[in-house]
Amino acid sequence: MAIEDRISEKQIINFLKKNKNFFIKNSDLIKHLNFPLSDNSSDKVVDLEAYRYKKVSQQNIDLQNQMTKVLIAGKSHLNAQKRILKSTIRILNIKSFPRLLSLIKNDLKMILGCDEMNCFITNENLKFDGLSQIDLKIALSYFKNKSVTNLNQNPKGLLLFFPNKSSIVKSYILMKVNFNKDIMVLAMGSKDKNKFTVDMQTDLVEYLIKIIEANLLSIK
Repeated sequence: MAIEDRISEKQIINFLKKNKNFFIKNSDLIKHLNFPLSDNSSDKVVDLEAYRYKKVSQQNIDLQNQMTKVLIAGKSHLNAQKRILKSTIRILNIKSFPRLLSLIKNDLKMILGCDEMNCFITNENLKFDGLSQIDLKIALSYFKNKSVTNLNQNPKGLLLFFPNKSSIVKSYILMKVNFNKDIMVLAMGSKDKNKFTVDMQTDLVEYLIKIIEANLLSIK
């Protein structure tokens, strides 16, 4: 490299003086640099070593927190899988609609840890305790693109599916269960606004819906 192409310390110093936010924008560079230790006798030494240590420590804390969240989520997911497996066996052994309805309300409420649960059906001739009627077009309006779950938190849905508890339900999930030419809507609500969110994973719930639909084809 030619002498005139070399960058001098003075040029670097001038550059840093003109770009005071350089290390803020490029903070990763700090871990590659060496700094003098803090000297209380001099006000000219900036304790960048302490800053780097603090940054690395915070990164370690962030990584630990992320790992904790992953482990908790994994354990929770595994527990949910176990509960759903048990529910699957019970559902497949039921041969009557009233018993299936009772099991759905109890098991799903436990699996998802919700505070409120209501069941609706579009068949006006099917009347059982704990089962309410709902218009087919209205029911389908909550399940666009043939989806089987709804997590959109529509305020109208809150009033429709939780008529007596709409003031305490802060988040909810709707599940569509096909029953011959009719539709069952399972509505579960929580007092926790963060319990059911639009980014919630619903794979296990959708699996259980398929099990319920399979059982409905065989019961009388």
